Amino acid sequence: MLRRLVLALLLLCPCVAAVAANVADGSGRSVSVPDHIVRVLPAGPPAAVLLGALAPDLMLGWPEPLSPEARAFLPPVAAQLPEIPRLTGRADVTAQIEALHPDLIVDYGTISSRYAELARTTQQRTGIPTLLLDGSMAQIPNAFHLLGRVLHREARADELAKLAEALLILPAKQDAHPRVLCTRGADGQTVIAPGTDVAGVFKRLGWEVVAPEGKGPFRGATIDDIRKLDPDVLVFSDPDMRGTLAKSAEWRSLRAVRDGHVLIAPDLPFGWIEEPPSINRLLGFAWLAGHDPKTLATNFYAVMYGHALTPTQLDTLLVELRPIHP
Repeated sequence: MLRRLVLALLLLCPCVAAVAANVADGSGRSVSVPDHIVRVLPAGPPAAVLLGALAPDLMLGWPEPLSPEARAFLPPVAAQLPEIPRLTGRADVTAQIEALHPDLIVDYGTISSRYAELARTTQQRTGIPTLLLDGSMAQIPNAFHLLGRVLHREARADELAKLAEALLILPAKQDAHPRVLCTRGADGQTVIAPGTDVAGVFKRLGWEVVAPEGKGPFRGATIDDIRKLDPDVLVFSDPDMRGTLAKSAEWRSLRAVRDGHVLIAPDLPFGWIEEPPSINRLLGFAWLAGHDPKTLATNFYAVMYGHALTPTQLDTLLVELRPIHP
């Protein structure tokens, strides 16, 4: 009788391990996820950065090109991952998803009807559980904890969440609340719009984001448009803007540039302000709050990215942060 009972329990074990659990994602959807997950597909770059920190060994790849320079700032398990199709912002990619055979799809970012519907339809078309996690800065610790439970990486998630919490509560070292204009691209003419998740770093700092009129998270702007807005501070998320400023008398004529109120953010392996708007923004927030970038970068890269910066890599980042002189 005892033998039969033991045999029955052994036969049940694989079934128990495969039992799915219901998880409430950021949009409020209840998603049934398998207990055993070994292949995770990030829907877009923000999800990839989140997964790359938490469980790079489970991630199928990067949904955007990563330069050799960027890969050098990541641990081998993440640096060696291939490029894969991006799901967000594209037409039906069911065939590409099915070819990758994921156990789970993770999207991370704005919680809106558009992205909730994308997660729902992706799951419906493919039959693969699809989670949409809240990508706002304040929710970064919770995103780590939730995904850590799903992937059975609770210890790593707790480590990352604690670092995120510590950075989020860092006090600003100055009381100023400037009007800031932030651009992306080497020409500086794609401006981050106020009130968007992409502008989350500045919102948390209490800075007023300015941009030309328009719709969407990014808006085109000429130098004359920027001159009319007359921001107190200019923040560039592309280090190539240093060369643009050096060559352009028109850029150097702006008040913020003349006053020396220009900041250029590093972008390796990911941008400190956005590009993409993911957990990497924690570093930009702490830097703009006035804290020592050398200490921040050394600790952040070691813990969050799992990569200890070499002296040369640290120097590369700090050189990008040097002041702009008019």
